[in-house]
Amino acid sequence: MKVSLAAPGDTVEAELTGEGRFERTRALRVLERGGARVDPPCPIVDRCGGCPVQHVAYEAQLAAKQELTADALERIGGFPRGSYELSPIVPSPRQFRYRRRARLHRAGAGAWGFAQAGSARVERVDECLLFEPLLQEIADMARSAGDLPGVDDLGLLAGETKGAIDLRGSGAVSPGLRKRAEKLLEHKLVRGVTLAGATIGDPVIADPPLSNGARLRARPDTFAQANRAMVQMLQREAALAVGDSARVLELFCGSGTLTLPLLGGGRLVTAVESAGPALGLLRRSADEAGLGVQLIAGDAAEVARSFDGPADAVLLDPPRTGAADVVRALADLRPPRIAYVSCDAPTLGRDGKLLSLAGYRLVKAVPLDLFPQTAHCEVVATFQR
Repeated sequence: MKVSLAAPGDTVEAELTGEGRFERTRALRVLERGGARVDPPCPIVDRCGGCPVQHVAYEAQLAAKQELTADALERIGGFPRGSYELSPIVPSPRQFRYRRRARLHRAGAGAWGFAQAGSARVERVDECLLFEPLLQEIADMARSAGDLPGVDDLGLLAGETKGAIDLRGSGAVSPGLRKRAEKLLEHKLVRGVTLAGATIGDPVIADPPLSNGARLRARPDTFAQANRAMVQMLQREAALAVGDSARVLELFCGSGTLTLPLLGGGRLVTAVESAGPALGLLRRSADEAGLGVQLIAGDAAEVARSFDGPADAVLLDPPRTGAADVVRALADLRPPRIAYVSCDAPTLGRDGKLLSLAGYRLVKAVPLDLFPQTAHCEVVATFQR
């Protein structure tokens, strides 16, 4: 049984809430510390819901995520342990100060933070121990700029020397808010702002070039992997899962985190994404490096159902909710190989079971710890017909 706020080996006094399938257990008091318990460095870890397993030693975190992956694939997916290759989890080079992007919520006038554990209440966070130093500087600057009336969420993205900010609210953008957004550009750390989809300055952050010359780009209002140090390892595992396939259909491509390393060498890649700004960034990156890629703007499941080009492999990196509709569509497309990159092991198990029923065999799963101090990890799973 999972007991929140407890560490492996602890003896605790706990409370049980809920009933049936929805019982939850929370440690109220530690009676005897286990060998995996450490003192969390964050003073508000008990209130902020951002990184709830700081009290667990990192090696124990890795072991738990490895077990979570195997359990989800077996219990939900129906893949017995030993029937596929489960690689050792790839650890993060940094356990703290690894995040290059974050989205903060309003916690009061001029204050920003994260939702409290088990609550919609936002806990003010002045310093986050997961932020890269530059991201923390940008957060400090945004906080010192005073209140931003009409803004509910504050998106931050750090590059190498500068960053960008996304201002998001529920109402129309007032002239006053636009002036405040423009004023943010006066700071030396800010190269651009996105405001309700509009750009002020240049909010695009470009990473150093890959071996094929392509530079991955992101904006603060588009998705980007938060753990900068782990991106190359994720790209490597995704490329290995695709193998030497000459014709690749990629679904949920975003701005090209997994797409760009595949380009060149005669490989034909068709990349699909529903978010226009992200697709535009991918086009810019590929064109700059002189690399060919076919881009399709649209819903992944609809494109998969109507796709008439041959595909030796399909690569998909869906959101945390998974891609059940896409997987059902792939059953008709029948690609020889499917590389599924998941940030949620239970939904990977669910969708993997659908693939199994459609005639696919799980060959390999590689967990990667892109999210230290949390219960989440990425998994790159390879399926073959």
